[in-house]
Amino acid sequence: MRKSRILIVEDEGVLALEMKEFLEQQGYEVGSPVDSANRVIDEVLSKNIDLIIMDIHLKSFIDGIDAAQRISIIKPIPVVFLTAYPDSTIKERAMKTRPAAYLEKPVKMEELLKVIKDTLERAGAV
Repeated sequence: MRKSRILIVEDEGVLALEMKEFLEQQGYEVGSPVDSANRVIDEVLSKNIDLIIMDIHLKSFIDGIDAAQRISIIKPIPVVFLTAYPDSTIKERAMKTRPAAYLEKPVKMEELLKVIKDTLERAGAV
């Protein structure tokens, strides 16, 4: 059985590497984190991704919500949003993309792991 593949889209390098290391220890396949929404589409097109962990505020022309909308047109990949800015307007906008989850930073790795497991099970990717 193949490992579930997770793409991390996070522009905070330390957090991205921490998540990557933690998820790999849990048995997931995690490639190099992507730090801008502009690069997400290339990753989605070139790799078989089962789940995306997406920061909303990224240092790129489009944010994580816009990237998730574009991805949904290409492939039905579950997205878990992360944000350090708990704002109701942003949350409403994010929820329109029908994310698997919406988590506020600092995220507890155990909480993230539970969300990932539940999401992959629902998607039949486990």
